[in-house]
Amino acid sequence: MDRRDFLRATAGAGVAGLALASPVGAQEEGAESLADWFANTDNVSGLTDATGQDEVTITVGGEGNGGAFGFSPAAVRVDPGTTVVWKWSGKGGMHNVVAKDGSFESEMLSEEGATFEYAAEEAGVYRYVCAPHEPMGMKGALVVGDAEVSLAAPEPEPTEPTGPTFDGWLAGVDNYTDVVDMRGKEEVRVKVGADGNGGEFAFEPAAIHVDPGTTVVWEWVGSAGAYSVVDDDLGFQSERVASSGTEYALEFGGDGVSKYYCEDYGEQGMRGVVLVGDGVQTVPTARAYATAGLGATAIAAPLGLGLYVHYKDTTQPNE
Repeated sequence: MDRRDFLRATAGAGVAGLALASPVGAQEEGAESLADWFANTDNVSGLTDATGQDEVTITVGGEGNGGAFGFSPAAVRVDPGTTVVWKWSGKGGMHNVVAKDGSFESEMLSEEGATFEYAAEEAGVYRYVCAPHEPMGMKGALVVGDAEVSLAAPEPEPTEPTGPTFDGWLAGVDNYTDVVDMRGKEEVRVKVGADGNGGEFAFEPAAIHVDPGTTVVWEWVGSAGAYSVVDDDLGFQSERVASSGTEYALEFGGDGVSKYYCEDYGEQGMRGVVLVGDGVQTVPTARAYATAGLGATAIAAPLGLGLYVHYKDTTQPNE
């Protein structure tokens, strides 16, 4: 394969008296996660510590979930035997308080100042809802005693890749399992700064298979720092950009493999692969052109048997 035909690049570039809620943190080992339970509940800021109090009040019809459709605070820790008083705000229409395990249930009420009480004697996690507004996210959690809970989603179990690792290039890339077949498309997109490798430090998909002539567009989505797209062998390199919405595009020709990485986070697994056509048949080289926005260009020129690229980086955020 002629090195010059392998790569052509275009770069576009609640409640008074309660302690402050503990922040939403990482999933603690052995803790029960409430992340899925509160997935559609928008008024959860942490677990409010109300231990040491004989009575705790939770507002029914507090602000949240698009109106007065929240329990406030939504997640509270209390001692066994503490009397929990749910007090209606008079807003949001008819509400009730119903434990998912059936341990308690109030009547449907709407008047301001109405109350319902319950005291849990056993340690544990009591999930409850307002039955008519549960689909909107009106949910709560009463954490009693020393039950271990977390509002963070559990860390996914590491998976062994089922696809090729390209001589170990993708070994240790925790969001990679196999090459995603995107042949038949004129343009494909790869997220930059997707979840993976301990944070927003992944290309997603990590490996793609495309036809010669396909344009691959990398789109910045993460906010953990400045990202870049670099292939030392083929000689292309975007700017280091910390702006969501940035795009960098390359049109690939011929057959070959691009093994690329992010300058700052490549060592922790932010690496990717573009498999083009039938892959590597001989040692590939490249000729690169770059354009951005209104047509800024870059020049690439092979020298002898090797490759030298004079490359003007034009990566820039989408306007």
